[in-house]
Amino acid sequence: MTFLEDKAKKKIGFYYVMDRFNVSSVFGKETFAALKPITSKEELLDEYENIEKCINKQNCFDQFENILMRFRDIKNTFRRSKTGNILDEVELFEIKNFVILSSEINNLYEAFEFNLKGIKLCDFDEIYKLLNPIENRSSSFFIYDEYSIKLSKIRDKKRKIEKFIYKEKNSSKRVQLLKDRAEVVNHEKEEEFAIRKSLTNEISKYADKLIKSTYMLGKLDVIIAKTQCAFDYKLCRPVLSNKIKIVNGINPMVKDKVEKKGGSFKPITLELLKGTTVITGANMGGKTVALSITALNYLLAYMGFYVFADSFEFAPLDFMCFLSEDAESLQNGLSTFGGEVIKLKRILDELKDKKGFIIFDEFARGTNPEEGSNITKALVKYLGKFDSIVVLSTHYDGVCSFADVHYQVKGLKNVDISVIKDIEKEEEFLMLINRYMDYSLEKVEKGTAIPKDALNICTLMGLDNEIINTAREFYEEG
Repeated sequence: MTFLEDKAKKKIGFYYVMDRFNVSSVFGKETFAALKPITSKEELLDEYENIEKCINKQNCFDQFENILMRFRDIKNTFRRSKTGNILDEVELFEIKNFVILSSEINNLYEAFEFNLKGIKLCDFDEIYKLLNPIENRSSSFFIYDEYSIKLSKIRDKKRKIEKFIYKEKNSSKRVQLLKDRAEVVNHEKEEEFAIRKSLTNEISKYADKLIKSTYMLGKLDVIIAKTQCAFDYKLCRPVLSNKIKIVNGINPMVKDKVEKKGGSFKPITLELLKGTTVITGANMGGKTVALSITALNYLLAYMGFYVFADSFEFAPLDFMCFLSEDAESLQNGLSTFGGEVIKLKRILDELKDKKGFIIFDEFARGTNPEEGSNITKALVKYLGKFDSIVVLSTHYDGVCSFADVHYQVKGLKNVDISVIKDIEKEEEFLMLINRYMDYSLEKVEKGTAIPKDALNICTLMGLDNEIINTAREFYEEG
């Protein structure tokens, strides 16, 4: 199964959103980086259910994060024990610390009654007792005398020799005492090695369980991060359906950019059924925004996240692609249109035996308008025969007549351009466009003409009046 390429993910603001998630542990970061669409509907629903269970438990998240951030990634140490490598004291100390933190997390998990699906945390009391043979509970580690009577006697002998060394003034006797100590130290190291070997053998029995525990901790960390984001941004739980329906959906990246420039971002509402849907509007009119909102939230929902909308339904399909003008194709000796055609061929190959969610942003804009319009019409007509969900944006007239559903970006249709005062600075042009552009959609009849917002945009941006008036005359003649 294929999903969006990195370039498309960046275009729709996926990484912009991912940067807003706070994952605390090394295991959580690894799990988060490896997230992908969840193909099992049961697992997908479990993920939503887990977030819902956690949504009212934010009061304990800080406690979890405080523990999770203290874990070190010692999976390789667990694997070394399993393959018979004798662990050193530092590794044994790190295992002890891991076991202590695991116990703290487990106690917190049970105290707040998380009971999440697919997550089973473990206490490793047996390992803790193994690494803490003394009566007092300690987070440090040492090859304690309690491990071996032999070791205790060796160390006792070493201490006595060291006392003699400290008191001895005769140099020759002192040299002999140092030799005696070196011999005892060798015996001590041999016994310590035997103890470390024994401890390693015992720990190796838990290696698989310890490694599995790191993945459980990573999953828990990610669920907490997903839940915190869902709470902070008031996200909604997706619903599995046979269509894609988004109500008042937003794209945080676009919204932040618009508001930063003084504009007001309006959410979109859109319903995509199996077949083809065409979104029309002039350039700069918000068609790409509508596509990015839909694509972003679809991908998030498929990966087990709550989404940026008041409500969201989606059909988990076999693949997803976002095809837009490909500037990189120029580096390969192709026109942008040539790059689009190559990618289109791959999409059509997948359609032969799979159902997909396919998004086209201004297909064929890289060729001349007459050919581009005809090819786009043919593409819309052809794709309507497949059991997939296809949405295509275009500024070509007549394409919508071949689609099942036609949406139009409101754009500047409700703005009286004549009342907007003249401006001189380029920054103000962009500010005005962001302020007055309405990115929301409305469902219209198939044959509804595309609004001529391009002329309004030229007017807003202060293009010479002679050009504006001449263009308006051509419109009237047409």
